[in-house]
Amino acid sequence: MATKSVEKRALDNTVNRFLHIVALRRMDSVPGRKAQMASGSTPDLTYCQPCAEDGRKILSEAFCPVCKEFLCSICARVHRNQKITKSHALQNQSSMPSSFSGESEDETFTETCQRHAKECIKYYCPRHDALLCGDCLIENKEHRSCKVEKISQVAKQYKQCAEYSNLKTGLVQMSSDIGKLSHNIQAIMKSVEEESLTNINELRKFRTEINQYLDKRENELLAEIDQKKRTSKTLLDELKSKCTNMKSSIEKLKSEIQAQDDNSNQLLIVGKRAIKELAGLQAALEDVSRRNEVPRYKFHRDPATEQLIASEKAIGGLEEGESTSGLVHQQRQQQTTQEQWQQETMQQHKKHMKAVSQKGESTSALGHQERQQQKKQQPRPPATMPQQLKHMQGVSQKAHFKGSADLSRAKFSRQPDISMKVSGDGSDCFLASVALLAGERLLLVDRYNYSLKLVDTNNNKVVSQVKLSSEPWGMCLLPGDRAAVTLPMEGKIQLVFAQGNTTLQDIVKVGGQCHGIDFCDDNLIVSFTSPAKVMLIDMKGKVKKSVDKNSSGKPLFQFPLYLTVTRESPTPAIYVSDSGTNTITKLSISLEVLQSYQDPTLTSPQGLAAVGDNQLLICGRTSNNILLLDTLTGEITQLLGRGKGKGKGIERPYSVAYCSLRNMLFVTCSALKNWN
Repeated sequence: MATKSVEKRALDNTVNRFLHIVALRRMDSVPGRKAQMASGSTPDLTYCQPCAEDGRKILSEAFCPVCKEFLCSICARVHRNQKITKSHALQNQSSMPSSFSGESEDETFTETCQRHAKECIKYYCPRHDALLCGDCLIENKEHRSCKVEKISQVAKQYKQCAEYSNLKTGLVQMSSDIGKLSHNIQAIMKSVEEESLTNINELRKFRTEINQYLDKRENELLAEIDQKKRTSKTLLDELKSKCTNMKSSIEKLKSEIQAQDDNSNQLLIVGKRAIKELAGLQAALEDVSRRNEVPRYKFHRDPATEQLIASEKAIGGLEEGESTSGLVHQQRQQQTTQEQWQQETMQQHKKHMKAVSQKGESTSALGHQERQQQKKQQPRPPATMPQQLKHMQGVSQKAHFKGSADLSRAKFSRQPDISMKVSGDGSDCFLASVALLAGERLLLVDRYNYSLKLVDTNNNKVVSQVKLSSEPWGMCLLPGDRAAVTLPMEGKIQLVFAQGNTTLQDIVKVGGQCHGIDFCDDNLIVSFTSPAKVMLIDMKGKVKKSVDKNSSGKPLFQFPLYLTVTRESPTPAIYVSDSGTNTITKLSISLEVLQSYQDPTLTSPQGLAAVGDNQLLICGRTSNNILLLDTLTGEITQLLGRGKGKGKGIERPYSVAYCSLRNMLFVTCSALKNWN
């Protein structure tokens, strides 16, 4: 009975004590507990705290880390059997603390439980890999059979465990993956923008071709209608004239007969003559009546064209291609492969240049010869095309070339000069730019005579010219038989109509000394000097983008006098010649620097002309040559040089145009005054 009484009291103490715990939660702040703990004079002696509240001092044999109480053996047995505290893992005398003074600094908990907002996380269940608070242990039955550990004990070795090391590695890897993904997304965004610009350019280019074809077909039909009208009108005019003559003859006969009405003898004579003449008039009348039937014509619509107009996809459509992620991966591989190939090519080129220098021979000539030997080609013949300041000359390819797009294999022979001097020119001609128009016509900028000249290459004559307000420089073609000409001294761009008689149109004000110019996607790309830069401008003169420095913040250009746009797959590209740095710089259509080209054989590069998708003609003014740049490999080949002797070769070229139909180059040059 005594034992049961003691257990009953212990149970009551435990229940009451637990209720007190639930109400206060802070074990170390319960009234009497600290005093009880502090009253012990010997720190190694701890007493049962529930029994101490009844005024009894019984040495503790267990400790509850959840309730933070020391327990005697009876209270511990009750603690283990009581349903509400059955899940508490008690510590025996070997593992329990020698004293209790509240939480140490290492045991301070601030992370609140997600289920119990007012409780802090203090425990860890390894079995369920769960972070728990005191309420979680009481309410969750699944942890009652688990060996729950205190976080302050587990945390001491956490930094040394593999889980923490893997966590840090995973965070670093995840950050890297996110960065790569973000970079890929940016690359995809760029490719989408460039893809859009390319599609717009191709659509409008096709639209321009359609317009040109329709205009041509309309003019042919109008000419045919006019010709048939004139033929019929000529015939009818002739018949009408005959009818008028016959009517006059009849009236004359009638008058003669009426006049002899009173004279029988004379009337007989006049009547006999009139009968014969009437027979002739009758035959003429029958002839006119027979020829009076002229052919009739009526315009009919072409069924194929009507079907094309009725179609919802007449011009074209968009086809879904490879996914952007695949394109980005492919582009990265292609770019890496191309960069490696170009590095190897440049290294080989430097070795060739060094070998040539050691032999003490001409770098440009031998470098070109070595490249030809590597390609197993025939030696390049000397180019002969001298041009005076007032002349423009043509160079045709040999018959064996057969119109191939690879101009590096072309041979050229001199053709007769085309004189640009016309009446009204007050100075010698300075032909700064040339462009090839439809119908084998050339449009040329004459800087010194402030004019734009149109040339028919079939008879090599200037057929039209228009005066400009100041010295022009660069020029590009626009849709609709138009052109744009830069006026550096005025900071303007003059638009002109270049079909038939050349006429002036609108002016685009850009400010600054504008020189090189080209057109792409309804925008003008213009190069400037002082300061040197390239700008993307709309047709109203509004600046969309500008570039003047490289990635290091240094000036990108010195004298960018010429530029051209090529339609390389999959997007267009801009090439800028800089006579100050002897460099050709490749830009994207959004004015990002993609690549630069240099070669010892090229100095003071001037005019540029695209040939196909991956070849570029370059005029070397002070190197006195025309070079061909392979934009895929970066290889530069000399097509035309200065030559030896008077009247041989080419000197100080400024601009060039290539006619694929006739396999000819048209080059404008400025010879030195003392050239012999």
